[in-house]
Amino acid sequence: MGETSVSGRSFEEVVLQRRSIRCYQHRDVPEAVITEILETTRQAPSSMNGQPWCFVVVRDAETRRRISELKNRFCPPEKRSFSADFLSQAPVIVVVGVDRSRSFGRELENGVLATAWLLLAAQAHGLGSVYLSAYQPHDPGLEVEIGNLLRLPEGVQPVTLLPLGYPAETPSTKELRPLTEMIHHEFFGE
Repeated sequence: MGETSVSGRSFEEVVLQRRSIRCYQHRDVPEAVITEILETTRQAPSSMNGQPWCFVVVRDAETRRRISELKNRFCPPEKRSFSADFLSQAPVIVVVGVDRSRSFGRELENGVLATAWLLLAAQAHGLGSVYLSAYQPHDPGLEVEIGNLLRLPEGVQPVTLLPLGYPAETPSTKELRPLTEMIHHEFFGE
């Protein structure tokens, strides 16, 4: 299947097994594991190789609680049934930010690419996570508040919030659309 990951699983296995996890064991995540995950994450592609990322690793319980509160306060009405309370229970939250001066106008793309790498690296290390945005396209409130809370300098934009921890849940199998509905050859619909 391909080269093995840190966990002995192939890349394909890591991708196929990754699920959104919102419930974590009461178990610390060693700093060395976080460092390995972020070392992998910084290998992500970025616009013009600007490598604009900054990662704020949040372990403090009060800061995690405040991030959870902010995420809930700025939640769009159509997503209110998806509470972010679980953020305060994760042992670690990694906030992925980007330095606008190194992003070449591709702040969101750069941040999302790093986030994808981080999600897969976490899975390879046996950790669970879930993708959460740290911004809203039409309301800068969440982005501003998170930036203030974490003392991000001017020009650094938070893009995603990723709780990390050892899973305390086993999500059901993910249902995927058939690949045949997604592939088109030469022209759409072909």
